[in-house]
Amino acid sequence: MSVFMIVLSCMTLAFASGAVYYIRLLGQAASYPPKRVLRQKALVCSTGTALTLCLIFFTKLLV
Repeated sequence: MSVFMIVLSCMTLAFASGAVYYIRLLGQAASYPPKRVLRQKALVCSTGTALTLCLIFFTKLLV
């Protein structure tokens, strides 16, 4: 079970760092990639972070 928690924690860190990266790119004045694409990527990474945190929470709650 601890290996499962470590994997989920690594996924959370990866998704969170991706979200921060894309949000920082969104703040810069760049023409490529388009801002809508960066916004979508940031949203996907943020959603992934939230889902893995929920999985960690419910796994800890049940065990």
